[in-house]
Amino acid sequence: MKPTSETTSLFANFGKLFIGLVFVQFINFFFSLILPKYIQPTAFAEFGIFLSIIYILTEIINAKIDMAVFLGKSVEEAQQIANAAIGIACILFCFLLVISAISFFFVPVIFITIPFVVLLYGIHQPIIAFLNKQEKYNFINYFRIIQVILTASATLILAMQHIEHALIYGFLFGLACATLYSKFYIKFSFNQEEIKKIWKQFSQFPKFGIWSSLLNNVSRNSIPLLMSPFFSMSNIGFYTYATRLLNAPTGSFSSALSQVYFKKASELNGKELLQTTKNTILFSFIIGIIPSLIILFFGKDIFFFLFSSEWMEAGKIAQYLILWYFTGIIISPISSLLDIKYLLKFEFNFNLVLLLARFSAILIGGLFDQFYLAILLFAIVGVLANLGLLYYIYFRILRDDIRSASR
Repeated sequence: MKPTSETTSLFANFGKLFIGLVFVQFINFFFSLILPKYIQPTAFAEFGIFLSIIYILTEIINAKIDMAVFLGKSVEEAQQIANAAIGIACILFCFLLVISAISFFFVPVIFITIPFVVLLYGIHQPIIAFLNKQEKYNFINYFRIIQVILTASATLILAMQHIEHALIYGFLFGLACATLYSKFYIKFSFNQEEIKKIWKQFSQFPKFGIWSSLLNNVSRNSIPLLMSPFFSMSNIGFYTYATRLLNAPTGSFSSALSQVYFKKASELNGKELLQTTKNTILFSFIIGIIPSLIILFFGKDIFFFLFSSEWMEAGKIAQYLILWYFTGIIISPISSLLDIKYLLKFEFNFNLVLLLARFSAILIGGLFDQFYLAILLFAIVGVLANLGLLYYIYFRILRDDIRSASR
């Protein structure tokens, strides 16, 4: 079937983003090869726990109003929504500061930086969505390049000087600089009435979307936290490093395609939406299948070759997780259809079941004191969830959309 102009436009825009991401991930990957020479697995474990908390909180800092930026009918309306999302982030940041102050004597001092890191996400997430809405993909690439170069440089310098928490400080520095750069592309003003108006207009996003995303991110990103009562910090460090390397190519690909697909799919319906989605699924499958098979069969050997025998366990973990990552590559870009079609209640229920299943997987492995059993069960849950969601999107959402469009 000949590709539609919408599909051609989608992949052309994806290409613009992906070119920048290839450069970014080359730096990230090269940087990741050097880090184990200066940083121990226990430091990766601490960083993994830190990021677990960050990634969970970033899902609620804008109350998911940043996703509504794509649904603005004009650039002006999209900017108003982005401003409201940043305003919400500023409000929630104050609450996080209070919680952080209360917990000051109970958590490591470095964790006090969490509210500030989360605020940086709350500022740049709506701006990135606003740039995506306008198809300004070069500026999004500049943001990522600034972040990865400064993060890599700062972390490596700190690690070579044996500065404690080098991974966290480097991450914070790169993120802060990139967020400051993104502020040039939007004129922010705090307007309480505008925030109330936007909140009411897109009430489904904070009502269901925020809790749904929170559940999904807790179940996905809290694994180092869940493992800590059962397994050693070395095991958690190997897990964190394995997911770091797997996230580099897969996360960047999915992020780029998701942003472009969301923008395009929000403008389509019926057969055009179905065809664009089918092409997106096929494209994701073709891109992901060969690298996934290589990791599946040779992951442990690859880590031994790149690093040393000390890091072979991270390669083994990557082998256990790769099929979950592969199905995630396929489903992640098109999962935004749940937001576009306002199926946020279904998304909430789905993520609640997924959360319970993932927690059960880690708990079973922990109770039997079997680290790799926990990883295997966690991966199986992820694969089944991704395939189930793919079935629902393709055979329920898209088919129903065609029937609605033909009426």
